[in-house]
Amino acid sequence: MPRAVKPRLSLMMFLNYVVWGAWYVTIVTYLTTTLHFTGTEAGSVFATGALASIISPFFVGLIADRFFSTEKVLAALHFIGAALLYLVTQVTGFGAVYAVMLAYCLCFFPTIALTNLAIWAYADGREEEAPVFRKYEKDYLLGLGVPPEWVDALRTVGESAFLDVVGELPEEAAERLLDLAAGKAVPTPVPPRDVEPLEHPDAQRRFHSVTTHGELQAALDAPWDRWRVFLHPDQRELVSRSMSGPARVSGGAGTGKTVVALHRAAFLARTFPEHQLLLTTFSRALAVRLEHSLELLLAGDPARQRISVQHLHAVASHFALGPSQDFVPVSGDQLAECVEVALKGRENEWLDSHFVRSEWEHIVDAHGITRWEDYKAVSRKGRGLPLSAKKRIATWAVMEALHAELQRRHLGTFNLLCASAAEKAAFHPPYQHVIVDECQDFGPAELALLRALCEPGENDLFFCGDEGQRIYKQQVSWLSLGIDVRGRSKRLELNYRTTEQIRRLADALLPAAVTDGDGHNEDHRTRSVLSGPPPEMQGYRTVAMEQEALADWLRARRDEGMALHEIGIFARTAKLLSERVTPALRASGLASQDLKGDGVPQPDRVVVGTLHGAKGLEFRAVALVGCDRNQLPLRTVASRIRDVADRQEFVQQERHLLYVACTRARERLRVTWSGDGCEWLNSEPRSRAAGQ
Repeated sequence: MPRAVKPRLSLMMFLNYVVWGAWYVTIVTYLTTTLHFTGTEAGSVFATGALASIISPFFVGLIADRFFSTEKVLAALHFIGAALLYLVTQVTGFGAVYAVMLAYCLCFFPTIALTNLAIWAYADGREEEAPVFRKYEKDYLLGLGVPPEWVDALRTVGESAFLDVVGELPEEAAERLLDLAAGKAVPTPVPPRDVEPLEHPDAQRRFHSVTTHGELQAALDAPWDRWRVFLHPDQRELVSRSMSGPARVSGGAGTGKTVVALHRAAFLARTFPEHQLLLTTFSRALAVRLEHSLELLLAGDPARQRISVQHLHAVASHFALGPSQDFVPVSGDQLAECVEVALKGRENEWLDSHFVRSEWEHIVDAHGITRWEDYKAVSRKGRGLPLSAKKRIATWAVMEALHAELQRRHLGTFNLLCASAAEKAAFHPPYQHVIVDECQDFGPAELALLRALCEPGENDLFFCGDEGQRIYKQQVSWLSLGIDVRGRSKRLELNYRTTEQIRRLADALLPAAVTDGDGHNEDHRTRSVLSGPPPEMQGYRTVAMEQEALADWLRARRDEGMALHEIGIFARTAKLLSERVTPALRASGLASQDLKGDGVPQPDRVVVGTLHGAKGLEFRAVALVGCDRNQLPLRTVASRIRDVADRQEFVQQERHLLYVACTRARERLRVTWSGDGCEWLNSEPRSRAAGQ
C-alpha cells in the first residue's frame, strides 16, 4: 500500500464509524424521551439498521464499481444520508420517523462494506477499477463496430487496460469507444443507403479507390510521404463546406489542423479555377513544410499554380516595400538604444524605459500604430498601469520620438511592416481566399493584414490554430479587427500523431478549457487512438548525470533500429544545448543537425534545436533536456518583466512552449532536469531524482 494513502484510508474508516456512533447510541433515548415513543415503536425504529443491512447489499452491489466507482458511490450515500438524518429531527410521527430512518439506514450501512472494499483494493497493491463499458449491452457495442470476439473482454477492462484493447480494434470502433468513455452520447451508426462498399466512410480509412489505369499507376509510384497529407473522413466535411464568412478550425496538437488547411486550399483551388489563393503561416520554416506537403497533395494538378505559399511577413514585405527595397528588422539591443534616445528629457517616475518598451511591444507596435488618433482609440485592457488622458498624451510624445529614431536608423518591425502592407492591400485585395495555419501566433497587425488581403465574402478566410500552442504573441480580440468566426468554428478532438500516454501528459500541462481573445471558452482536451510506452520523467542530481543518461538513451534508440533523423533533442536555450546535449552526442558517437533555417532533416543525423524551433515538427522519439525550475519559465527573462500582466502573459507562453515541445513526440518522450525540476511537471508522474 502506498505510504501516503495509508493515513487517508485510516481517517476514512475512523470517520465512517464516528458517523455511526453519533446517532446509534442515542437514538432510543431521543425517541422515548423527546418524542415519547413507546418501547415497541422505539425498538422498531432501532431495527431499521438490521433490516437495511439485509436489503442494501443487493442493490448497492449492482451499482458500485459497475456503473460508478466505489469512491463516487460512497460520497453520494454519505451526502444523501446526511440530508435524511437531518430530516429525522424535523418529523415527530412514528410512521414518518420510521420511513426516514429506514431510508437513511439503506444509505449508511452499505458504506461499511464499501470502505472495506476500498481498503482491501489498496491492500492488494492495486486500486480496483470499475469496468468502463460493462453497463452497455453487447448488441450496442457490436453496433459500434466492436468485433464479436472482443465484446466480452471489452466489458471487463478498466481504464488502465482500455487503451491496450482499443489498440487492437478497428479504427472507427476505437474512435467511437473513446467518445463513449469520455461521456459523450454515441448513436449506433446507420449504414448509408445506395453507397458502394469502397465509398463508405469507414472503408475510405483503409482504401483509396482508383477508376483509371493512370490513377493506379500514380498511386503505385507515389512516395510514402504522400500519406502524411491523408485526410481523415471526419474532416472532409470541414474541407468542402461552403462558408458564409471567416471560419476557424481549432484543436490540440496532432489533431490534423495543418492537413485540413492543405486540403481546404486544394478544394478551393479546384472549385474556383479563376480565383487566386494564399496559404500562409507564421514562419518561413513552416511555410517551406507547407509547400512541400502541398506539392505531395497536388502533384501534377493545375490547381497548384493558383496557390501561393508564403509566410505572412514575406507577403507583407512584398506589398509594403516591393522587390527593390530591403527590410532591416530592429534587434532587441537596437530597440533599447532607440527607447533611451526617445525618452531623453521626458523621463519621470512612471514614464521610464521599462514602461515605454512594454507599451511599445504590447500596444503601439503590436497594433502597428503610427498615428495619435489610433493610439488614443486603442484598447489597453489588461495593462498593468492605467493611463489618464494626460499620461496617454505624454506617452505618445515618446512613441513619436521612437518612430522617428527608428526611421532615422532605417530600422523597422514586422508589425509595422504588416500595418503598412494592410493599408496598401486594402485598396485592391490580391486574393479571393486566404488559408492560415498556426493562426494563434498572429498579433493584431498581422491579423489586420490577413483581413485586408481578400474581400469579405464567402470562403474568404480560413484559420487553423490552437490557443494552447500560442508561444509568441499576446491574445487579441478578432472581433475588434473585423474577423467574426462565430457560428463557423469547429474543434478537432482526435489526436492522430501522439500516443495516448504522451497525450495525457501534455494535456495535463494546460487547463482543460482555454479562452481566446474574445472570451470564448473551449475544451482543450483531446483523445488518441494510439498507444505506446509511458513518457520518461527523470531528475538528476548533477548535469553530468543528465548528460550520461541522455547518451545512454540515444544509443538505445539507435540499437533498436530507429533512424537518427527520427530523433529530436530540444532545450529551452542554445546555451543549454551546448552545455548538456553536445557532450551527450559526443559520448554517444552520433552526429547531429542544428535545427536552423529551412534545412531538411538528414537521415544520418539527430535533430537538435531549441523548444521554439521544434514548433511544427514531429519525431518518433523526443528528448527534452534541461527542464530545470529556473529554465521553465526562463527566470532570466521573467525577472526583468516588471508589469504584472506582462509577466503573467510570459509565464503562460512558457507553459504553452513546454506543451508544444512534448507533443512533437509520436512514440517516445523523455523529459529530464538537473536539480529542481520545472514546477509544471510536479503534477505528473515523475521518477525519483537519480543519484540520490
